[in-house]
Amino acid sequence: MPVMIQSSIQDQDGYAQQPTPLTHSVAQRPDWMRELAVASLEDIQMISAMVKSWPNYQILEGPELGSIMIYGRIAGNGSPFPVGECSITRCIVEDAQGHTGYSWILGQETERALWAARWDALLQDSARFQDLWHRAIQPLQQKRLRNEQAVVDKMQRTQVQFFSMENMRA
Repeated sequence: MPVMIQSSIQDQDGYAQQPTPLTHSVAQRPDWMRELAVASLEDIQMISAMVKSWPNYQILEGPELGSIMIYGRIAGNGSPFPVGECSITRCIVEDAQGHTGYSWILGQETERALWAARWDALLQDSARFQDLWHRAIQPLQQKRLRNEQAVVDKMQRTQVQFFSMENMRA
């Protein structure tokens, strides 16, 4: 039976959008994987402290370092071209219940990749999902949104308004 939770996200103007009902399924996995992938090690350790009992884990692969090729597009829609390589850390774990947790982290942070993989496996436990979503993943999501909004606000404050000669004559 799917677990129903509520999620609220702010739009670009900072107003909360209507809560969207989420069910515990594969559909939510990209959401928690994104939050874990961009969260700092300190944030992940902070939310990890609230978990009363962690299942036993077996590391299947990693954490190991590698690199990936980053591609870009001219004007966002042109032909893809290689921008350069980026280091990445990945990890795969399996818990005692048989849930397999994965993580891919930009950079060379093995401990962060291990924690993210452990969280991925833990969040697959439908009995604990709703509580963990509200207490751990949503605060990470809200912090990320605040940080993104702060960057947008700073960019808007420092944006230069250029005038053309046509605008000055009018």
